[in-house]
Amino acid sequence: MEEVNAMRGENDSCEEGFQSLMPVFVKELVAGGVAGGVAKTSIAPLERVKILFQTRRADFQNIGLLGSFRRISHTEGLLSFYRGNGASVARIVPYAALHYMAYEQYRRWMLLYFPRIGSGPVLDLIAGSFSGGTSVLFTYPLDLVRTKLAYQVVGPS
Repeated sequence: MEEVNAMRGENDSCEEGFQSLMPVFVKELVAGGVAGGVAKTSIAPLERVKILFQTRRADFQNIGLLGSFRRISHTEGLLSFYRGNGASVARIVPYAALHYMAYEQYRRWMLLYFPRIGSGPVLDLIAGSFSGGTSVLFTYPLDLVRTKLAYQVVGPS
């Protein structure tokens, strides 16, 4: 029993040691990336149908949301709801990671170099604007690829 507790204590201290060695910006990158990937995958079916509506595919003009879900599942199968999701996740993970990390970095820098701004909505607006611009600048090409993949429709077999 004591050996098990000793082993648990060593593992806990090892994990804490590893996390304490990671710089804060790396933790923010990982947290933002994981959150973005999980969120994007969970809404992938709705995203696929939304893109088909937005691009005015003739097959999906007048059948509505539920009809679109039925048509896709019958003609292409359930996995087709995730068509383009790999590219979407490949885009959103770096986007969310950069956005979250950049927001926190810009916020810290502004508090350090411009303390008169204070920590309120103006600071959040400026940090959010800069971080959004930074993220989009680096991930926009991936967004174009994702949209093109999601736009493809396979006819009935």
